[in-house]
Amino acid sequence: MTDKELAFFLKFRYKEFMPYSKQKIQSELNKRSLSDIHLAKLTNHNAKFELENCPRCGSNNFYSIKESELRATQYGGYEVEKTSKKCRICSYNAEKEKLISWKVRFYKFLGKYSWKKIK
Repeated sequence: MTDKELAFFLKFRYKEFMPYSKQKIQSELNKRSLSDIHLAKLTNHNAKFELENCPRCGSNNFYSIKESELRATQYGGYEVEKTSKKCRICSYNAEKEKLISWKVRFYKFLGKYSWKKIK
């Protein structure tokens, strides 16, 4: 994990962890000599937008989330499986969370952040 990824990890996911895990994260910060000011600079830096990377933190470390939804029609229904990407570093999911820029909104409109198939 890079310093930038660690900074975003701390900013967006630190509250999710148990006290022992928080101590491990703090020890990693101390080992890398990252201060609060340095972490703030890393998270405020606007990275170049790339479709393969997370729009919030710039990481390319994702995992897939699969959800099923039932769609009803006049004559019955069918199930649709929707797969979206969630960032492992900052937990951003463009399909579910607030869209952070016009580029993310545009790519969501084009269907770049999720895939659908009929089950």
